[in-house]
Amino acid sequence: MSGVAITGLGVVLASGAGREALAAALAAGSAPRTAIDTAAGFHTRGTARQAALAQHVDLAHWLPPARARRLSWPSRYAVAAAEMALADGGLDRAALATAPTTVALATAFGTARFAEQLVREIVLQGPETASPSLFSESVANAPAAQVALATGARGANAAVTQREAGALQALLLAARELRLGRSRFALAGCCEEINPLVHALLGRFRALAPPSPEGELARPFDRRRAGTVAAEGAVVLLLEREEEARARGARILARLVAGERAFDATAPAHDWGRGEATLAARLLAGLQRQGVAADSIDRVVSGASGTVAGDRLEAAALRRFFGPALPPVLAPKGVTGEYAGGHLAAAVLAAAGAPAWRTAGFAEPDPELGLLPHDGTTLPPARRVLASALAAGGAAAWVVLDAA
Repeated sequence: MSGVAITGLGVVLASGAGREALAAALAAGSAPRTAIDTAAGFHTRGTARQAALAQHVDLAHWLPPARARRLSWPSRYAVAAAEMALADGGLDRAALATAPTTVALATAFGTARFAEQLVREIVLQGPETASPSLFSESVANAPAAQVALATGARGANAAVTQREAGALQALLLAARELRLGRSRFALAGCCEEINPLVHALLGRFRALAPPSPEGELARPFDRRRAGTVAAEGAVVLLLEREEEARARGARILARLVAGERAFDATAPAHDWGRGEATLAARLLAGLQRQGVAADSIDRVVSGASGTVAGDRLEAAALRRFFGPALPPVLAPKGVTGEYAGGHLAAAVLAAAGAPAWRTAGFAEPDPELGLLPHDGTTLPPARRVLASALAAGGAAAWVVLDAA
């Protein structure tokens, strides 16, 4: 995995457009939350009513409104974030037309609103009324395809559907294409949409933090954690081979030096399992094979999001992997929410030298976890960052990022 550089970062989240907006939100420990439209009656009593929506973010600089109207929200977010990443990386657009460029984007729910509208038309009015424009944007790979069309990327094009582990898995897929020489550049990351139907279903499955006197708070690693906050938006990274990035004088944000994937066979389809021993052993063996020692990692950007079983598995796997020498653990999803790629962007920021932030929502340690996330005190700049993502259903992924 050595030799892969991250040279651009595009961010569209509830916190705003651009990595500066995300960095400010992490430092402040908060990001906007929006009330979900409950008029359709999907939501049940006592379930969440807010989400980290991004539809208020102005994308006009990156995506002309006339083109945006034809796209689903995930495609809008993804195209804008990809354009942002290219600009951030200072890459000449003509280079994309002459060199193979991979696009790999993850999504948990796809283009939910367009899919819902398409099914509604077919069921209520008959299949002959199905809208071609809705159909083309109703599939999970629509955002990746739209990114390729918008940027001129000609290479492998993939949609990854691995829930909470999807963004890191998409990054590893794109890096493999670079490492094997099948692409010169890659655009990799995650995009998501949270419409009322998806939000209501997540609430019914008790995946979301319910209302409380303090609000609907994700509480990573906290004893009182009861669910996450659903988030939408997109995060896209520009990747290229390090030697070529240096040759063109690109600024390198971070270097991708290792990565590993695994599967927890103890996990049910809808929840996390208890396979921390297997996951930690797989991570240890994988990083050793790639020349990365556990004691060389000085920061962890955790995928803990406030879910009861997910945070328990995350804590147990990290403790087994690091033993008593667990480095500071940052948990950004108390701010970014789950599903939109904020965790991936936060990991890149950490490797690029952003100050360590406190874990929003954490107040009461959970004795069962045996892990205290970072409290926000000043730390030296990170040299090597491990990003961890364990998904409901069993998927798992980790990446190691080195400071440039």
